[in-house]
Amino acid sequence: MTLTDADILIIAGSAEARLLAAALPGRACALLPETERRMPPWPVPVAGRVEGACLVVPPQVRLVVDASHPNDWQASEWAARGAAAAGVPILRLERAPWRPSRRDRWVRLRDERAARFHVVPGERVFLATGRETLMRFACLNGVYVYARQRSEHHDPFPLQRGRFLRGAAPFSAAGEAALLRRLGIDWLILRNAGGPGGWPKLEAARRLGLRVGMIDRPILPSVPVVRDVAGALDRIATWLA
Repeated sequence: MTLTDADILIIAGSAEARLLAAALPGRACALLPETERRMPPWPVPVAGRVEGACLVVPPQVRLVVDASHPNDWQASEWAARGAAAAGVPILRLERAPWRPSRRDRWVRLRDERAARFHVVPGERVFLATGRETLMRFACLNGVYVYARQRSEHHDPFPLQRGRFLRGAAPFSAAGEAALLRRLGIDWLILRNAGGPGGWPKLEAARRLGLRVGMIDRPILPSVPVVRDVAGALDRIATWLA
């Protein structure tokens, strides 16, 4: 298959994007964020990277599927503008957000900077929001911050107090609980990505009774949404019949 054969363009960034691509051999191509380009080969042709001000939809594409990360509002806006400019329909594959149980101690945060209204000096925070977001937490005065380092690098920790921790998925709830206990963590802060990937940390926080700062998902463009790959395949079959 070549790029010119694909009539479905997948905007990647989530685990569901790869699963959807694998279910559409001979029909789909993908645009990848920079982080995805260092991962194993994709099951469909790769058309390029997610970049620029507006998506340029190839002329043969009949449908754009936004399967970017649920918190990547830039990619979703970029995809929506490009699909509208090309006059092709767009579908967003967005997994359901996490929901707290009665045992959880969650605090909803509008964005990263809202954490300063809840975390007090002397507390210890485990950040699971990604290295690119760390400077948004510079407002946390007198707080010690840990962040996980998943790729090999020697960058200095960008905040005044804190350090990187090495670690690679998959993680278990028991292992995460042991880590959070050993570090004396008071707060776990993460974005509401949904799905199984971050759940071990949330289960660990629940077991330990830790407070969780859950950053709300951004407001995304108003387009049709499905919650899983099966739903996406059903919608695709209907639209492109």
